[in-house]
Amino acid sequence: MEKVAFLFCIHNHQPVGNFSHVIENAYQKAYHPFINILKEYPFMKITIHYSGILWDFFRNNHPDFLKELKELVRKGQIEIMGGGYYEPIISIIPDDDKLGQIELLSKTIRSLVGMSPRGLWLAERVWEPHLPKFLVNAGIEYISVDDYHFKKAGLKEEDLNGYFLTEDEGFVIKVFPGSEKLRYIIPFHPPEETIEYLYQLRKKVDIGAAIFADDGEKFGVWPYTYHTVYEEGWLKHFFNLIQENLNWIEPMTMGTYASKYKPLGRIYLPCSSYMEMDEWSLPTEAMIAYGKVIERLKSNPDGNEIRRFIKGGFWRNFFSKYPESNDLHKRVIHLSEKIKDKIRKKAFSIVRSKKVIYYLYQAQCNDGYWHGVFGGLYLPHLRHALYENLIKAEILYDQLRYKRKDWVEVERLDLNGDGGEEFLLKNPKLILLFKSQGGSLLEMDFKPKAFNILNPLTRRREGYHQKVLEAKGKISDEKLKTIHEIFESKEENIDQYLIFDRYRRVSFIDHFFSEKTDLESFRRHHYDEIGDFIEKEYEVRIDMLYKKKRITFSRMGNIFLDQKKIPIYLIKSFMVPTSQSLIEASYQIINRGNGVEVICFFGIEFNINLLAGNSEDRYYEIEGQYITDRRLGSIGESKNISRFSLIDEYRGMRVFIWSDKNFNLWRFPVETVSLSESGFERIFQGSCLLLFWQMELKSESPFLVNLKLGIEEYNAGRI
Repeated sequence: MEKVAFLFCIHNHQPVGNFSHVIENAYQKAYHPFINILKEYPFMKITIHYSGILWDFFRNNHPDFLKELKELVRKGQIEIMGGGYYEPIISIIPDDDKLGQIELLSKTIRSLVGMSPRGLWLAERVWEPHLPKFLVNAGIEYISVDDYHFKKAGLKEEDLNGYFLTEDEGFVIKVFPGSEKLRYIIPFHPPEETIEYLYQLRKKVDIGAAIFADDGEKFGVWPYTYHTVYEEGWLKHFFNLIQENLNWIEPMTMGTYASKYKPLGRIYLPCSSYMEMDEWSLPTEAMIAYGKVIERLKSNPDGNEIRRFIKGGFWRNFFSKYPESNDLHKRVIHLSEKIKDKIRKKAFSIVRSKKVIYYLYQAQCNDGYWHGVFGGLYLPHLRHALYENLIKAEILYDQLRYKRKDWVEVERLDLNGDGGEEFLLKNPKLILLFKSQGGSLLEMDFKPKAFNILNPLTRRREGYHQKVLEAKGKISDEKLKTIHEIFESKEENIDQYLIFDRYRRVSFIDHFFSEKTDLESFRRHHYDEIGDFIEKEYEVRIDMLYKKKRITFSRMGNIFLDQKKIPIYLIKSFMVPTSQSLIEASYQIINRGNGVEVICFFGIEFNINLLAGNSEDRYYEIEGQYITDRRLGSIGESKNISRFSLIDEYRGMRVFIWSDKNFNLWRFPVETVSLSESGFERIFQGSCLLLFWQMELKSESPFLVNLKLGIEEYNAGRI
């Protein structure tokens, strides 16, 4: 082949729930300037993908941009790739949703720019071998993944200058391997390096194609890239260099190449994503060890040869690593199956079917389900957006089933596939998810606001946390780097927030502790838990009372006090009325220690996330007390109170907790330290609230307390 076919493919996406100003900034800094410059170089042929979120954004905010794209399509300068409309991980959503998401985006592209996508951008390049059947049935001819996938199948880099065929059940699809080398030098190294890379390929016999396939946000949104790519002219310089060498470089779309040239062979790829994702999906200890192995290989003369046989984790392991992600995913899957059953039976009208499906699809957007360098799961507003759409879909589903306004139901199942039992309770105002492990509450959705108030994230040790300590006091040199090389901190002394939880942050956690425990030791988990109730299995009974469902958790456990093991029987019952946004909880704690008196503290922990720790419109109200710092991100103690609230003026709701027995309250923010594309940052994940009482339990003499946890609409201006 006399010319090198240069396949330049970029993928553009913003998560469901991302702030509008963030998307607008990406448009102004990357999406629009890239196309503006591309128009100046008509010889450049590129393949480009925009997720459905962005097509909606362009349609609503920049319709003229759609005209520009349509004209470039007409001229044959760009080829539009399809995908899942709301950028799901295709392999982990139900089969009907796979086809539905792909077909919805293809239909939108046809209507807006007048072409039917032949290619598909696979979200996060998460490949699983069963996908070809669904892709072919959705009208897709080719996809692009990383050359990393192919190397894990045993091929070498020099084997990957074209596309391969793969199949499942006889459904054949073309797969392009995007170059890791190009992914790391474009646009972070001088354009001459890319031209030199292409020139070296040309020396090989019948070399085929050089394939770049990566995020469009790196052309303007990633740190420092707007300055280098546009202000310093990297992109224009790159296109000019290609123009100067058109005698041996031929820019080409992937679809054109797939039609013009034959495949290099047949391949069966293992389950994989891109190299970094496979590292991030590993358990923390393995992730650290994996990183050390890769670093050693870099200094080994045979490192590259060895490295192609070393694979990291598997994307689905995020469900094991982060139970918050798993619970949400399984809730979406569970609801999807119930909705599809109703649609198949034509229980929904056509209009209502489309509406409920759109909400369901948005809840499948991938970003809030995983964590790596990008915040993803660690960003509360992204998790909230997924829950918000899930709740809206569930509201429509419930409205179909119940016409009256005074119903309550409970579903008993192993929802999240962990071998334990979960209990899904619903009424017209609430959706609740209880778990037998710990007798705890995982989810509490307030339907009128489509808001899950129990959406914190547990503080876990991550593989990159050692770099927080190494980066302490480090000053950025503002050198252009990929996001995988940035380890600066956004604030000083961020290492002091490296606190890791012993248990998952849920609600109705039962604590027993001694008088030696104080707020600070509890906050930092430097205290002794003298009971064995946290995350242990409880027995469960469900009763139907008059217009209420009651679920009762009980456990015969122990307190370890003064070198004694004292049996304790704990019973907690939750009643959910048919038409109120309220949980009525009643506790009984009985000393079964045969005459041994127990003196200790008993506490009930709640973790509530109203998404902002330092906003003036979200704050505490403590009945009968004035607090100087009432922010939800504040730390404090209140004594001898019976009721307090968390106010959210922004959404117009109040969360309140009441008890018939006065309690002491500790409150503090749950904050994580995570690595984002611009460095280490501290993120508010919710408010931890511990209600506690001193107990003096004589044998068979119970400690009794009743509580209410409720949500109501709130108007800041009302009297």
